[in-house]
Parts: sequence; structure tokens; C-alpha cells
Amino acid sequence: MTNNVIFTTMAGLQAISTQMNATASNLANLQTPGYQALQAATEAAPYLGVEAPSGADAISLVPTPNLTAGSATPTGNPLNIALGGNAWLAVQTPNGTALTRNGSLQISSAGILSDSAGNPILGISGQPISLPNLTKLEIGHDGTVSGVPSGQAGSLAQSYGQLNLVSTPSGGLTPLGGSLFAPAAGVSLQASQDGSVQQGYLNASTAEPTQSMMAMIEGSRSYQLQTELLKAQSGGGQQLNTLLAQG
Repeated sequence: MTNNVIFTTMAGLQAISTQMNATASNLANLQTPGYQALQAATEAAPYLGVEAPSGADAISLVPTPNLTAGSATPTGNPLNIALGGNAWLAVQTPNGTALTRNGSLQISSAGILSDSAGNPILGISGQPISLPNLTKLEIGHDGTVSGVPSGQAGSLAQSYGQLNLVSTPSGGLTPLGGSLFAPAAGVSLQASQDGSVQQGYLNASTAEPTQSMMAMIEGSRSYQLQTELLKAQSGGGQQLNTLLAQG
């Protein structure tokens, strides 16, 4: 009986730790544009083996993001974009393609349209979008990137590519930190059917401060209670072993 309680308590501590880590990430990214709030989950896995205890373990799953885009907030910055509909930006990272709704863009020293961390934003061709020095940058509703090259004032804007707006992939998304998420391995990214771009805006974080703070307080209390229960059960087991040895 004592072993069963200890196994159950340990499983509870693992689940609470996972939830608190997700909540801590939400609190840390309340002001991060395009951040998708995380929600931890667990699933039951029966203990296996001849001497396995009865019941089941609680296996912590990878936290999943809220898939709804945050509200569009005006900034007036032409390098800021908000996404509408079921749409994500495809980003080239050292570990492969990632997805984000953080539309805080920049142009690198090499003229590559990038995210706030310097990762190239991919176009519909699957390649980064390269830009010359521009006097004016325009990003259309469909993600078309155009502008007037420096020194050509009065000229018509030229097109330099189109943002690759992709829909939420099957298989879920794995948090990579901040507002970046990785699609499941082997999943083919599909073009968004209803995605749209709003230049001069940013998607707000979907993390809710009051809810996140309450979740952190509740998690801390639960963790403390589970720890006290584990200590009590462990102490009781030691006393029982001592009595059995004396007998």
C-alpha cells in the first residue's frame, strides 16, 4: 500500500512540475508578440511487470499551444505584421523549419527579411526573401513583399516575394521557446486557405496574466502538499521496516 501511494505521489509531482513549467513560460511571455499560451496535459499509463503496483502512472505530455491567434494590436511600424485566420509564418532555423505568429520583423545586414531573433522568414518558394535597400517597404494583405529601391524615388514599387503563410499542421506543435514552434517530424506544411496579413500591427500574446498567476499559485500549493505526503509515506515506511527488523 505504501509503495502504491509513493508511486502515485511521484506521478502527481511530475504532472504538477510540467504544468508549472508551462505556466512559467506563459508568465515570461505575456508581452511577447505572437506568443501562444501553453497548456500541459497528462495521460494514464498502467504499470507493467510481474511486481508492478496496481494503478497507473501519469505521463506528462509535451505542452501544447493555444492555436488561436492573439488580437491584432496597431504599432505603425512597417516591419510589424499581424496574422489573421489559420496562418503561421514559416521560419528557417538551424534545426529546420519552425512556425511563428511573431510578426516583429527585421532586415538583416545581408538584406534578408528575418524574425526578431534573426531567423530568415521563408517565402512561398521555400527560400528566404532577399531585399535591396528600400525607401519604403510594403507587405500586402496576401503577404506580398514589395518596395521602392533607395535612390529611385517616384518609381513604382517592385515585388520581392511573398510570405509563406501555412496552416496549423497535423500532428501538433512542439514549443521551441518564445514564440517558435516545431511541426511534427515528417509532416508536410500546407498553405493557409484563409490567412491574411495586416502591416503595421502585431498579434498580442494569448497568455492571460491573471489566469497564469492563479495557476502558478495553485501549482505551488499542490506541489507542496504532494511533497509533504511523500515525506510522510516515506517516513512511515521506514518505521515499518524498523519494526519488522526488530521482530
